[in-house]
Amino acid sequence: MYMSDGSDLDDVWATGEIFDDEEVLHEHWTPESVPERESERDEIIRGLRRAFRGEAPKNMFLQGKTGQGKTATAQHVLEMFEQRADQQNLDVDTVYVSCANHKSSYKVACDIVEQYMGENPYGHGQHKVFEMMFDVFESLAEIVVVVLDEVDSIGDKHDILYSIPRARKQGDVKNTKLGIIGITNDSTFLSNLDPKVKSSLYDSVIQFDAYESEELQQILSRRADRAFVDGAVDDSAISLCAAFAAQDKGSARQAIDNLYEAGEVALDHADDLIIDDHVREAEERVEKRYITQSINGLTIQDQATLTAMVSVSVDGDEPARTRRVYSEYSNLCSEIGVNKLAFDRMRDHLLELDMIGIIDGKKRTGDGQGGEKYYWEMSTDTGTTIEVLESISRLDDVIDIVVSSSQNSSITNY
Repeated sequence: MYMSDGSDLDDVWATGEIFDDEEVLHEHWTPESVPERESERDEIIRGLRRAFRGEAPKNMFLQGKTGQGKTATAQHVLEMFEQRADQQNLDVDTVYVSCANHKSSYKVACDIVEQYMGENPYGHGQHKVFEMMFDVFESLAEIVVVVLDEVDSIGDKHDILYSIPRARKQGDVKNTKLGIIGITNDSTFLSNLDPKVKSSLYDSVIQFDAYESEELQQILSRRADRAFVDGAVDDSAISLCAAFAAQDKGSARQAIDNLYEAGEVALDHADDLIIDDHVREAEERVEKRYITQSINGLTIQDQATLTAMVSVSVDGDEPARTRRVYSEYSNLCSEIGVNKLAFDRMRDHLLELDMIGIIDGKKRTGDGQGGEKYYWEMSTDTGTTIEVLESISRLDDVIDIVVSSSQNSSITNY
């Protein structure tokens, strides 16, 4: 059996001299501060400072699409909050939960109990689990801030959001004052809460709007100074990374991912300076990887809804009303053997696709037919999306029909 000595792979193995500290480009790395979010930071501080007057902190929701610095800003403020509390001998603690993998209030409560008691109470009744959760809060501090990141993942039963703000009044806690910081990527989450939850839950909604190109340049410049060796990144490349992200989602995460990938591209080409050409190639790679990961993680109903949206895009009908997308969806369901959902349920899938950034939905006044209506268009590159959908055997034939039947396709790859 022939085995290569590896000499033909030397270029692939080459590490070059581009990166200095890659850690600062990783998603889990948290910056010491987020200067571009000073006004949002100050709003969070105003909500927390009530604790220094002996009151419970405000219940706050940080709202905005992914990559807008919500979590980083909250973590930065909470670190300052705990430091100041120590200086003033105020007994505070923070409980952080990522709700991304918890599809219910019950599972979030189980996570909190497990974090502090070392054993997951899953299997006990919800009343018992909530009782254990409140025992945890009582054992921690006089003031406890509960951070529920990606809180929109908990589904449509919001018991935990109702119970925590009312815990002291209901006698679930006696000595501890509780506040919630909810972080959500879903702009519809708060409006869909049960009225009784709304009335007891939030005092403040802090909106994190999409970053502008100049702000993204500042963020990238700070990261680049630490991530790469001196002189390894052309200023123009940083500007281009920022411009690509600003034109798309305004996401700092997207801009950082593009810059990181541009460094990898430069290594692939044995270059020691990251330039615009590397950024362009990196942007294509990142886009393809993101679309592939997103689509492969979708349910078949999500995929059918997305295929319908692609068909609308290929026909040049964007932005399209929900009814237009539903018409395409209805036809596709019979072709791929999927049960057709009702109109409202299909729209829910459009909203889910919007939340993860594959499509974009905006409300605007309808064409003389009542109030505001949703209009939808692709957020990801349609050609790349088609390429990924074609790799799904159940959709392959349908995608071929969608593309070939279009008389006015604007998709460059097809």
